[in-house]
Amino acid sequence: MDKHSSIIVENVSFENEGYKLLGRIYRPNVTGKFPAVVLCHGYPGDAKNMDLAEELAFNNIVSFVFYYRGAWGSEGAYSLRALDPSARDAIEFLRSRPFVDSGRVGVIGHSMGAVPASKRLSADPKLKTGVFMAPAAGFAARVSKEHVDQYVERLMSMGEGKLNALSEDVLRSDLLWLAENLDPKDVIRSVKVPLLFIVGSNDTATTPEACRLLYENANQPKHFILIDGADHIFSEHKVPLINSIVNWMREHLKKLEHSFLG
Repeated sequence: MDKHSSIIVENVSFENEGYKLLGRIYRPNVTGKFPAVVLCHGYPGDAKNMDLAEELAFNNIVSFVFYYRGAWGSEGAYSLRALDPSARDAIEFLRSRPFVDSGRVGVIGHSMGAVPASKRLSADPKLKTGVFMAPAAGFAARVSKEHVDQYVERLMSMGEGKLNALSEDVLRSDLLWLAENLDPKDVIRSVKVPLLFIVGSNDTATTPEACRLLYENANQPKHFILIDGADHIFSEHKVPLINSIVNWMREHLKKLEHSFLG
């Protein structure tokens, strides 16, 4: 795939169980149908990885950064249980776009975004590949009933002013539910597509050791990248992060030549 010199960026909205969710699509500024990826941001979503979405679009891969129900202007109350339904409908919306090759779609999950990313990859057989950036996992070990209140207090502070109707009771219930029902550490076992795992050696939020455990539970084909010195949001290591993901997506979302229209 040749790299284009210009892209189109557009704000969009889509429906999710009666709510209007918001997002932004990055796509090549040329007529055709292109492979695409959905980016699932973390909690609360300060790092939305717009720079990654932009670079993917310059490399002929449509990118969709969306905001979960109750997050960053999307309608509804925020809930961790709504992460997967939000991602499900974001993927279907992206597939419906006239410039997307619906048979060449992947998912990227950053931090808490690993929850919906792993679930979609396990439940949606049409998805072709996934990338996990500093993925959150192992909730059963981290969020026990004895320690959940400390976790909730931290999440409440992080989400203030960014997430709608944030509730301690809802977060507490959601975290315990995630640990039992939707932990990426367990869900990843049923994913059958190529997976890339990337973590920074200085990540103290989702440590390299925790990411390695998630990687070990995944099926082949898979690849693990440790970026030396990088933190949880790869703040000073964006070039190796972005290059690794672009190369992975170009390999695993290969474009059929006949689908280009211009």
